[in-house]
Amino acid sequence: MILETGSLCLRIVVFGLATTLFLTVAALGQSLPSVTKRPITVADCVGMAKLEVLDDLPGVPLIARFSPDGRRFVVVLEKANIEQDTNDFSLLLYRTGDVFRASKPEVLLRRSSSSYRDAITKVRWLHDNETLVFLAEDLAKASQIFEFNVRTRILTQLTHHDTAITNYDITPDGRNIVFVANPAEGKGDYPQLGPSKGIVIAGQDLYDVLTGDYSGTKGKQLFWQEWGHSARFIPVGPEYFIAGYLASVSPNGQYIVLPVQIRDAQSHSGWANYEDSLLQQFFAANIPNGTVSPLQQLLLIDTKALSVVPLLDAPVRGRAEVTWARDGESIFLTSYLPLDTADPSEQKAREQNKYLIEMKLPSQMYKKVLETDIPRDEAPRSPVDVGLEQDVNSPPKLYAVDRTGRRKALLLDLNPELSKLQFGRVMPIEWTVDGIEMVGGLYLPPSYTPGKRYPLVIQTHGFIPGEFSMDGRSEWSSGFAARSLAAKGILVLQTHNFKNRQEVDHVVAEGKLGATDQESRKSLIAHSYERAVQFLDESGLIDPKRVGIVGFSRTVCDVGYLLTHSNYRFAAASLVDGISCSYLEVLALPAEAYDINSVNGGAPPFGGGLKLWMQNAPGFNLDKIHTPVFLISLGKWSALSAWEWYAGLSLGRKPVSFVVVPDATHIGIKPSQRMLTQQSLVDWFSFWLTDDKDPDPAKHDQYIRWQELRRRDFGMSSVVQ
Repeated sequence: MILETGSLCLRIVVFGLATTLFLTVAALGQSLPSVTKRPITVADCVGMAKLEVLDDLPGVPLIARFSPDGRRFVVVLEKANIEQDTNDFSLLLYRTGDVFRASKPEVLLRRSSSSYRDAITKVRWLHDNETLVFLAEDLAKASQIFEFNVRTRILTQLTHHDTAITNYDITPDGRNIVFVANPAEGKGDYPQLGPSKGIVIAGQDLYDVLTGDYSGTKGKQLFWQEWGHSARFIPVGPEYFIAGYLASVSPNGQYIVLPVQIRDAQSHSGWANYEDSLLQQFFAANIPNGTVSPLQQLLLIDTKALSVVPLLDAPVRGRAEVTWARDGESIFLTSYLPLDTADPSEQKAREQNKYLIEMKLPSQMYKKVLETDIPRDEAPRSPVDVGLEQDVNSPPKLYAVDRTGRRKALLLDLNPELSKLQFGRVMPIEWTVDGIEMVGGLYLPPSYTPGKRYPLVIQTHGFIPGEFSMDGRSEWSSGFAARSLAAKGILVLQTHNFKNRQEVDHVVAEGKLGATDQESRKSLIAHSYERAVQFLDESGLIDPKRVGIVGFSRTVCDVGYLLTHSNYRFAAASLVDGISCSYLEVLALPAEAYDINSVNGGAPPFGGGLKLWMQNAPGFNLDKIHTPVFLISLGKWSALSAWEWYAGLSLGRKPVSFVVVPDATHIGIKPSQRMLTQQSLVDWFSFWLTDDKDPDPAKHDQYIRWQELRRRDFGMSSVVQ
């Protein structure tokens, strides 16, 4: 052990690989919290205020929107109201010239949402520098588009649609709006059927069939509204599915570009010639026509004729960024190009690469261009920069800094009440696995004692080193509860981050860890969790017999593989609302088959591929489970993905608990549902790792069920042969 000034350096070897852990002496020292401070609870985590992201574009999240002249800017503050089960939003206005004199904001509007939508969102300025446009709703009212004049203080509702509007774009003068809205509620287009009639199944989801809706998966609807006129419905063909991605309108209001998903995938089979692994996996899966596929395409809509045509006969991979020329007569985008060239070398190049192009409208003639050819809008002429300052141990605060860096002003402390809570330190750590450096964040209990071995929970959806988090990565309390668990005396490791993505791609390309890229990544991630446990054990920080792990969303598949294929026995696990990579999932959700096949060896679970599935798929290896598993489905639809785990473990008399939260969403929105899922995770891991039980009488039945699970046989099942 080497003691350095200001830090403790522990150098250990994990599976033959040297690894170093740095922890500050202050963090490892005995913490003596003030008597006025209290332990963190789930309610503290759920109730933490945040700033709404105001832009859909990738990159650094936009939290402050400046007027075009830079003289004003707005932010949107969101805070959960646990008592009312609402999310409360405030639209705050700052005057740029006043931020270093009086930084208190002016509250322009307050709205509360009791739905899964934001009460104020997608805020933008018109070119007059005094009109704000945004989506807003209030309690039970469906979200609509509003404008607010900051000079006259007049709020005007621009749309009066029957259903909730979920996305929109508007021309700079505010005279033309394109918006996406939810379809009308209903059970589909099929009337009551007589005994001699049947229904043709062609692309409907199994969940919809089981609930009596045979009309097929319904997408959102597109509308166009001009100043002084009612909104007009834009008919997009049944071969396309509108998921609600941002539609982009040209500055002159003539054209709209809309990303859509493809239903009739096999009619685009020529796209399999692109040398894109995900596209090739998708076409190899033979997804039935009519099923909503992950294939995306851009559509071009003429707002005068309401005509709809494909922008390019080429797929979209990832977010489609469209830049309009100032006159609206051409667009710039990066895309694959159609494979319709007669030049063999050009054909090969198009199969391998995307290109930055300019397309003229309405001819749709295109040419390759350079980055410097793209017109760039001038940034708002502001003398200050506005942004959040935070780190893993310091909650976010909004500051303004002048461009010279000489002046700085605190604009908003989002959560001043956090100063009354007992916080443990969060320490970034690194370790090496399969030659790749991993990064994670270790949440310490407030009363951390050096030399004591603690129980551990691994949270599996990445770690952001420069970001403060209560739950562990972007406040995803659907699956994570980092600081609430730390308050119970449990270490929490938030991981899997790769320090160098190029190293990952190299190891994956070698093919030593799996037959496909996805299988290799899955194996690498599983190894990283195993190495992390040994790393912390060798460091003397954890009790290796009291380790739990959470899979959420995509990492449910990764954690499921680990639980069924690792020699390490976890003391408890939770799989929350994710992709289980199971046989039942392929049958129930065929649009996901291409992805799940790749994870389980690269072939469908039939014929020769079944052998690969028997080796790889968690669902075929549930007999190897020696860990109590807590399943959480957020919404009834996602229960299909968890059902194989629940049924298989139950039949094998393995300890499994399954909770469905009806009508919940994947990323927790409603405070009551966030409270339920996060508190359930805290209760589950406290029960299995520390034998702690919440004395709340309302939880009596919960602990009776879990005590019964403790009595179940962890060995081989003795089901009737």
